[in-house]
Amino acid sequence: MKKIIIMIMAALMAMPAVSMADNKPAKKKKGEIKEVTFVVDFDCENCAKKIRENVSFEKGVKGLEISVEDKTVALKYDAAKTSEPVLKDAIEELGYPVKGVLAPGQKAEHNHDHDHGHDHHNH
Repeated sequence: MKKIIIMIMAALMAMPAVSMADNKPAKKKKGEIKEVTFVVDFDCENCAKKIRENVSFEKGVKGLEISVEDKTVALKYDAAKTSEPVLKDAIEELGYPVKGVLAPGQKAEHNHDHDHGHDHHNH
């Protein structure tokens, strides 16, 4: 009879441990996948390649699309692993200033370099 009581007590004591273990993965839920599109000051495919090769390996980055024509860098990222400011800093550390962020669904204005009387090549 004592063995049965001990087994029941052991089972009852083990149950909260089991249920706590089940709750832990729920608390550490998978991060929400967010999207951000930065307007970045870069000029050419080589710049885009440099951004792609470096930023795509940032922690939490799940997807990256770059448009040289629109001068945009669109990122999908795990919000539990990184954030918009961290990603912005990662781009700027490569030497490409972030000029703004597009709202979801907002299309980039075509940021072609028009020569407005400035000589960009002889600075």
